[in-house]
Amino acid sequence: MYPGGGPDQNPHDNGWSGEPRPPEYQAPQDPYLPDTGYVQPPYQQPQYQQPVYPQGYPQPGYPQPGYPPTIHYPPAPVQPSRTSQGILVLAVAVIAVFAIVVVGGVAAWVVTRPENRTATGPSSTTSPSVPASSAQAVPPGPADPVDGLAIGSGPVRVDVYVDYQCPPCSQFEESTGDVLAEYVSAQRVTLSIHPVAFIDDRSKNNYATRSAAAMACAYEQGKGAEFHSYLLRNQPAEDTAGPTDEHLIIAGNALGLGQGFDTCVSDQQRIDWVSEATSAAERHGVSSVPAVYVNDRSVQTTRSSLVTAIDSAR
Repeated sequence: MYPGGGPDQNPHDNGWSGEPRPPEYQAPQDPYLPDTGYVQPPYQQPQYQQPVYPQGYPQPGYPQPGYPPTIHYPPAPVQPSRTSQGILVLAVAVIAVFAIVVVGGVAAWVVTRPENRTATGPSSTTSPSVPASSAQAVPPGPADPVDGLAIGSGPVRVDVYVDYQCPPCSQFEESTGDVLAEYVSAQRVTLSIHPVAFIDDRSKNNYATRSAAAMACAYEQGKGAEFHSYLLRNQPAEDTAGPTDEHLIIAGNALGLGQGFDTCVSDQQRIDWVSEATSAAERHGVSSVPAVYVNDRSVQTTRSSLVTAIDSAR
């Protein structure tokens, strides 16, 4: 029992009389220290922040002792999938089939050349249409108003008289142009085109004469066959104004004709030539167009008649 141990005494207060403590009073942590009533103020803990490194610079690293360095292995090769292998096999098969078809097509063309056919003539659906211009790769020189514009070098001579303003001439080109082109390419015929101006009065700007003159210019520049086909397949309607010389020049340029053709047309260098060619046709007995002759024998202007006459000619 502690000295002075009354019931209201605290043996650790060192004789404190028991009066009330102030509200801010805190008991000392150590019971053996004297109670002075002092309240210790709280202390702020210092705040530490992680260092911020400038952007773009690596943060310092610290090597870990005892660990082996990282080994980087090359990537494993990618094995082709079954789908890719199937596509490759299919592509090879398609190429092989295409090669067989091409070889078969060449063989069929050789069998169906004009000199190997019967009098029924070539079929436009099974035979290739070879442009007659292949026989006129080199400009042939001045156009002949009497003998016509010769294309090809075959033994059979075919003379065709046309007026580029006449609708039946356009129809004749549609039905026989591919046949004649094929015969020329096969060196079976020599095609002589005779441009004439029989119906200048069915045009408001003398298109028959001007187009025939342009045809002579195109022939002398090595594009007679192409320009002949173009004029007939792009014929203006009768009793209208046909294409101007400027339009004819533009058409020729689209076919590959150059400055020589342009000057020939714009200067109307072959206008008088058309008059000579028309007179020569009349002297030959041509009174209407289109007119066709195979080895100087008149032939009807149908596809079947033309093919029969050419296949029968020697």
